[in-house]
Amino acid sequence: MKNGSKFPQTNIRMPPDLKDFLKQEAEKNQRSLGAEIVFRLQESCNKKINSPRCGM
Repeated sequence: MKNGSKFPQTNIRMPPDLKDFLKQEAEKNQRSLGAEIVFRLQESCNKKINSPRCGM
């Protein structure tokens, strides 16, 4: 994520298999692991509240 330094750092714990899955998906989508997680959270939020830029 190019603007990563603008956002506060958040550390999370997750099962190793979930992390491996997200890493593989990030590679497929040419994103970092962090960018993949943020993208998926934003997509989930956007679908839930029908907003194009949830939390941004």
